[in-house]
Parts: sequence; C-alpha cells; structure tokens
Amino acid sequence: MSEDAKLPTVTTPDRELVKGIAMDIGKEAVSHLRIMYPAAFAALGSSGQLSLRNCVHNEIMNSLATMDADGIRQRLEDRRKRRRERHAEWERIRKAKVVDPVDEG
Repeated sequence: MSEDAKLPTVTTPDRELVKGIAMDIGKEAVSHLRIMYPAAFAALGSSGQLSLRNCVHNEIMNSLATMDADGIRQRLEDRRKRRRERHAEWERIRKAKVVDPVDEG
C-alpha cells in the first residue's frame, strides 16, 4: 500500500451550508444563555444577543480558512494566546484608576 493511500481525502465543505450551521449554533448559544442564565440574558439586551450570535457565527466561518491538522493546531494555540492577552489587558484596564478630566477641572 502506498503512502498516498493512507492519507484521508480532505474536501472543502459547502460554505453556504456551513454558514447556516454556524448561524444555528450562534442562535443556540443565545438560547442556552436565555434558559440557563436568565439574569445575564436580561442584562444582555438585543444588541448583546446579536453580538453573541454573530461572534459564534464568525468564529466558525473563520475556522474554515485552515483545513490541515498543523494549521488547525497553530490556529488554536494562537487563539488561546490572544485570549489570555486580551483578558490580562482587560483586567489591567479594569483595575486602573481612571480619572475623569471633567471632574478634575
């Protein structure tokens, strides 16, 4: 058996079909939040609901850019690193003493 015969065939999924799946998953995430965390859902508002839905959708669609195993592993590692950096930056900003220039005047 040749080496080529052992490799799986990679097919590019139908982008429109994946787009529908991604939107459905985004809607399901909003629904889960509504049922499991009603106080958070109420605080989210309609624009927050759209933001969450679209964020999930966009992340799934962006994941289609990489289909090989090494590229996927690298993407996951890069995203993990960026998330940690964003969270650390958010904490730094949140804890910083903010001075309102209007109040200082």
